[in-house]
Amino acid sequence: MSLIVDPQHPFEECGIDGAALSDEVLIVREPGSSSREMVAQALATHGIEPKRTLEVGSTEAIEQTVAAGLGVAIVSSITIIDQVRLGRLRMVPIHNLFIERTMWQLKALGRIDIPAATAFERIIWQDSRLRR
Repeated sequence: MSLIVDPQHPFEECGIDGAALSDEVLIVREPGSSSREMVAQALATHGIEPKRTLEVGSTEAIEQTVAAGLGVAIVSSITIIDQVRLGRLRMVPIHNLFIERTMWQLKALGRIDIPAATAFERIIWQDSRLRR
């Protein structure tokens, strides 16, 4: 997972100390979201407690809110690659804070794989961006 900011945000490209998040508006998912819980737990483990949060209901809404300069967020890296390439968002490393989300793949035994599913699985395992 990665910290995202708008392109004009003053955070340095080389990264920040996690304590810097305390003074930011942290944009988070709705209660019950697993990604919200992961981020909250990781920040709490490092004693980081944002003074203000803004709750939104989807990753797309988070991206749009961050791009508008209304706060910062920590989201799954794969979800924001296109927005980073377009220059709408910027990823900023957080020193000494690594948040990794485990993804699971379920397959039904005995079910025949269709070509699209096989191609998708190959992309997942070969694409290094998905292993962050």
